Amino acid sequence: MNYLYQQGSESWVALPEGAGSSLSLDALVQDLRRRTGAVQTWFFDLDDNHAPSPAKFLVRRAAGTHHLSPAYLQWCLKTAISWVQKGKKAESGCWEAYKERFLGTPQAEQELPLLLSLKRAGETLYPGVREFCSLVAGAERYYVTKNIPLVAELYATMQRFDGYFADAARKERAVEQYLVGHPWIERYGVDGDSEDDGAMVDILRWYKKEVLSFYSQDEPDDTTFDSRFSVAVSKNRKSLVFLLKK
Repeated sequence: MNYLYQQGSESWVALPEGAGSSLSLDALVQDLRRRTGAVQTWFFDLDDNHAPSPAKFLVRRAAGTHHLSPAYLQWCLKTAISWVQKGKKAESGCWEAYKERFLGTPQAEQELPLLLSLKRAGETLYPGVREFCSLVAGAERYYVTKNIPLVAELYATMQRFDGYFADAARKERAVEQYLVGHPWIERYGVDGDSEDDGAMVDILRWYKKEVLSFYSQDEPDDTTFDSRFSVAVSKNRKSLVFLLKK
């Protein structure tokens, strides 16, 4: 990775090896600022990208069920097996199974408003995320998430976004729905941390749109960086904010 800026080990912005190698550091930063400011619509992932996963929080709290429920324990066992077999790729299927089994119940309907709040949503954001999203407030901003509508609405409201796409099992389909309704928009931003988020980049490019994309990582690593994305950023977005304000 080639660092554009770094604050200690917790916050950084980097380009994949070889990207922009013919330009000076100052020119690369100016290009990043220009492209970020030109974006007309942003699509943001939520879980483990802007905040520690609200979905995992609900699972740990056994929302819609209880920790000793046979059905919950069976789900935990199946999830553990899936993780051994598939790793991180198992997340989506396990979460969809949890939603279907537990989050449509009367118990969940009563519990979820008690577990989730605007205050908690604000407290869980990674450092710098709120500031970054405020810096791009001139564009339309949407969460595209596999999480439930209540969670998506809380975070979108707290961030003063224009809206959200919840229960988006295929994120590229949600983005395509937006594209079809807004054919005049040419410049998009994607901010995510998974293969599913990369699919949003793919569909935008398929429609010949200009895309700036941020891929958030726990550590800067070329081997785990998704090459569909433009820029690698830490979960802590303070370095990104610094560069955009520079």
